[in-house]
Amino acid sequence: MSGKNTPLAPCERLLAIPLLELNAHTVATWRLPGLPTGTLDLPECHLVMTGTADLDRFDLAMVKTCTDFNRDVLLIRMMTGEYPAEADIVLRSVAEPMLLPRLRPCRVDGSLWFVPPRLGRCVEVQESGLAIHWSAPVTACDIEAGCERAASEITRFLQGVTF
Repeated sequence: MSGKNTPLAPCERLLAIPLLELNAHTVATWRLPGLPTGTLDLPECHLVMTGTADLDRFDLAMVKTCTDFNRDVLLIRMMTGEYPAEADIVLRSVAEPMLLPRLRPCRVDGSLWFVPPRLGRCVEVQESGLAIHWSAPVTACDIEAGCERAASEITRFLQGVTF
């Protein structure tokens, strides 16, 4: 065994931001068909997390993972432009998995949220996993400020990382 560590890709490093919000003691790395490499399983939180810098959509693989493993799925995509990242999320439900694409990271009162560009369902990262909320926890103005805070946090987090 070589003991050689391979540096994480920047999109994999982004997973540390939601990971710090979760109360997960067990984290396993999975290689799941159709999902990017470096996918993490957090069984206590019923969550699979993955990151990518590709513009490709992973919706079908995310829904299949949600269904097959009874896990919520969070994919964080690095972006260029106004916001440095966005998330696609699939949540477990009694009827069928719920896909929430193109959500922005947002900091609200210190908590990490993923919010749509306009009104709609929001997802909060709690210690026990992901929780859906049918409306935003604060006003649209506060959401915009929270998205800017999260964008600054992500930018600082990635400083010094070469692509």
